[in-house]
Amino acid sequence: MYYAKKMGFRVGMYSSNENSKAMQLADYKFIGPADDKQTLKMFAERCDVVTYDNPAIDSEIIRYISQFTVVPQQDTMLDIIQDRLIERSFFETLNINMAPYATIVTLEDIYQAINSIGYPAILKPIQRGLLGDKELVIHNQADIVSASGLLDAGTYIMESFVEHDTDYSIIVTRQGDGSISVFPIVEVIYHGEQIMTAYTPVKLDASVEKEMNRITNEIAKNVDYVGTFEVSLFLAKSGSIYVNRVAPVLSAAGFLFDYAANTNEFEQHLRAIAGLPLTEIKPSLPTVFQAIRQREYQRVQTQWVIKGDWHFSFYGNEATDPQDSVGHILIPGPSISDTLMKVEATSIWDDIDFKAKYEKK
Repeated sequence: MYYAKKMGFRVGMYSSNENSKAMQLADYKFIGPADDKQTLKMFAERCDVVTYDNPAIDSEIIRYISQFTVVPQQDTMLDIIQDRLIERSFFETLNINMAPYATIVTLEDIYQAINSIGYPAILKPIQRGLLGDKELVIHNQADIVSASGLLDAGTYIMESFVEHDTDYSIIVTRQGDGSISVFPIVEVIYHGEQIMTAYTPVKLDASVEKEMNRITNEIAKNVDYVGTFEVSLFLAKSGSIYVNRVAPVLSAAGFLFDYAANTNEFEQHLRAIAGLPLTEIKPSLPTVFQAIRQREYQRVQTQWVIKGDWHFSFYGNEATDPQDSVGHILIPGPSISDTLMKVEATSIWDDIDFKAKYEKK
């Protein structure tokens, strides 16, 4: 919203939450649930272009509003990423490496598949979001019995847990003519599914970096999508590269390009969906992104007072869960290792293993 208004666009917003911070910035507002077709139609007819930033949005909604306005991102990527089986079929078509998996309908399927997949394995619902996206890690045969309750809700996939220490994110923007612009690779530290720390530049073998960018380009060439999206990958201990997922989002991992490049993911996304030329990306300062959860909020206030070269953003959201993100910090500096050590020295993020990262830099 901020970047769109900064670039001179008038911005409308559709939401069920009229009190959201973003809604307060909008030039015009439409309030309604996601399935209110009448209000959605009025909203779409008011807009020249509509964009979304939620990978869980129903693709049927996108198809519906596309009758009344332009949605450059379209619905194809949503259909791919919301069904894990379709997603894996998409990767297989492109010969992209991913964790070995099997489709699971009954307990007997698990017993049969575990022989080829091996322990540990992860059971995930095919439809993202089903049962809160509850997963089950299967360490041994005794754990398989626990899966019976999950399978009552529908089909699952079981995939091998591939041992790895390092996760990566690549932010890419695709234009309407199919040309793409790729940001520098970002290394990511997760806590569960949440991005806690991210930084660039990263030290990678030239052949690994080349292959990660090739995979990203291959995905971008074969998806009907205009705008910015994220490709998540990881590097196994064996040295093999695996794709984890693709998401039509403006990722927290890309926030650091406010300082790490001459443009950011928001501006590139807006340029793409508006049909404007993309900025040629040039790396700038080494930068670390550090998420602020509700559990860290009070202690971060002290750092806000004393750290003159740390750039704080607070979202102003009302967080009820200690793990909810309430802001982030961007820290540009000459050395990623030194910055990670400074973050660790605050003792605020005590559940993040910074040492494993800065010692290898």
